[in-house]
Amino acid sequence: MKKILALISFLIVCIGLNAQQDLLLSQQFFSRINKNPAGTGNVTDLDLFLLGSYRYIQVKGAPKSGIFNAHTFVDRLNSGFGLSVSYDNTGIARSTTNAKLAYAYTLNIGDEMILSLGLGGGIQHAYFDPSKHTWIDPEEWEQGMDGVPSVAETTVKPDFDFGIELTTPRFLFGASVTHITNNESSTFIAGRHYYAYIRYLFTLSESFDLAPAIAYMHRSKVDVAELNLMAFYDRFIWGGLTYHPDIHDKFKTNPLGITLGIEYRHFRVGYTFDWAFGRVSRLSGNSQELMLSYSIPGKRSSQSGPKFE
Repeated sequence: MKKILALISFLIVCIGLNAQQDLLLSQQFFSRINKNPAGTGNVTDLDLFLLGSYRYIQVKGAPKSGIFNAHTFVDRLNSGFGLSVSYDNTGIARSTTNAKLAYAYTLNIGDEMILSLGLGGGIQHAYFDPSKHTWIDPEEWEQGMDGVPSVAETTVKPDFDFGIELTTPRFLFGASVTHITNNESSTFIAGRHYYAYIRYLFTLSESFDLAPAIAYMHRSKVDVAELNLMAFYDRFIWGGLTYHPDIHDKFKTNPLGITLGIEYRHFRVGYTFDWAFGRVSRLSGNSQELMLSYSIPGKRSSQSGPKFE
């Protein structure tokens, strides 16, 4: 058991320090501005969104992450304004914080289609303090850890994102580039990421809607695909599945996320359990997400187009 926990710690350090990348969370379709600033202001209200993720839940001191998004639409400017703050703690004495402002300008294309162009800007802050972590078996992992800093380090860099979204009452397409000024991921700082996603809402009856979606992320030599299917009942209860198929995944893990949620008036609560399976599923571990959001009612003219979420 100690060797398994030590190997998990080693994998987290190697992945976290040498291949820093954005958070990959199953419920991101509800609020996307930290991945794509073009999604800013796609709501009729002031939308407050909080999402927490806990990975390797069987392991004490395991990684945990969080995102807070807030955004709204100003009708007279035809623009959305937002704030996004994300936090990622790998559980190995290391943490990163990304804080940025987001802006989107919308163009009406026809009666029901909107084109949104978004720009985000802020900072990436990373911190690592090896004194806060004690290896389970230091001698066993003494070799091969030359890339781990021996003293506390802090890094702060400017950060910029750009994206587009095309929406109708039923259709959503988006593409974005995050961390534009960073060519490659470093020990702490995430490098340039490319995103694309598409989603469509099918009405099965007066009460049921079905929303299949496909998302893709590329960073350097890393590719991640996501297949998502959500069902909505009276816009009150929803549930669905999120699956990440293999794309030259050397660890051969295939997480499957099961999501359940409820919306009442202006409150929304969602929970996802990610079950890992595959060749090394014992090491990849399971994870869970909890999403909370609240919309403060506001006014938006019908000329601004439909809301899609």
